[in-house]
Amino acid sequence: MSTTVSLFKRLLYSVVIPVGIIVVSVYIFSSYGNLSFLTSSVLAFVVGYYAIYLIFKYWIDIDAKHETPQQQMIRYLIIFFVNIALNTEIVYLLVTYAYVSLLSAQTIAAVLLAYESFYAYRSFVFYASRHTLAESAAGSEVKIIADKPAEGL
Repeated sequence: MSTTVSLFKRLLYSVVIPVGIIVVSVYIFSSYGNLSFLTSSVLAFVVGYYAIYLIFKYWIDIDAKHETPQQQMIRYLIIFFVNIALNTEIVYLLVTYAYVSLLSAQTIAAVLLAYESFYAYRSFVFYASRHTLAESAAGSEVKIIADKPAEGL
């Protein structure tokens, strides 16, 4: 039960905070920056995804300790570029063809992609199963013991 609650809290934090940042950013970029709706959407998405990265890396704590940051960043960027294309397409279609306001369209796109991103990042970027970490820890321990000289021989 507590694992489900913990997962729900992680999902909630990784959706609500970035979506809020994206929506506020798109409002600022479009209203005060006088940028087009697609430019505002892309810039807001970049700002929001930086927040998502920081949330996953330092707050959610499902980081794979056995990988280098470079390995994580490559997979993160692949998902990021796919998501930025999806975000732009969703916002464009909603604003242009469904006549949804920019803030509403960006909110819908951000929520959909935040849920998708949570599971994508959790599965492909910041994964760390206890089994994998235990194996790597056991492997290190065995190596250290094997490298020590035998005492009393």
